Amino acid sequence: MKHGTCRRIKSLSRLLGGTSGAEIAEAAVILPLLFMLLLGIMWFGRAFNIYATINHAAREGAQAAAAHSCASCGNVTPTAANIRSVIDPILSASHLDPGQVQNFNLQHVVLNPASPLPELGAVVSFDYPYNFKLNGLSCCPPTLSPITTGVVLNARAQAKEED
Repeated sequence: MKHGTCRRIKSLSRLLGGTSGAEIAEAAVILPLLFMLLLGIMWFGRAFNIYATINHAAREGAQAAAAHSCASCGNVTPTAANIRSVIDPILSASHLDPGQVQNFNLQHVVLNPASPLPELGAVVSFDYPYNFKLNGLSCCPPTLSPITTGVVLNARAQAKEED
């Protein structure tokens, strides 16, 4: 009897001490977290890419607005449509929709109003919306509405007119 009891205890300890399903359980816990971490890196990386692109477009627009149009025919002040023709191709090159630009504003301003020698310049600003979605999939549950509705990225740049 003693020998049979010892054999049952050994088989029971082998059954309880086995790790045959532990790897699967660990993977079931870790893989969704790892997947969401990678998707979060992709979503925020794209948001940073869009932010850098719209700031680049605003800088180029401000430089175009501050530049003299023609040395021999006089200086014609650029209109918002002229500056949009500079900004829109930059956005399109980065696969952004120029039609989503909001609150576009072009101002010709005095950059140092208190100085006896005023410096003229141009300021270009606009907003661009970004939704945290990848191929139509949202990153967050609907209860987190500030994140699921997206953010509005702001771009603003100024350039000084040079003679």
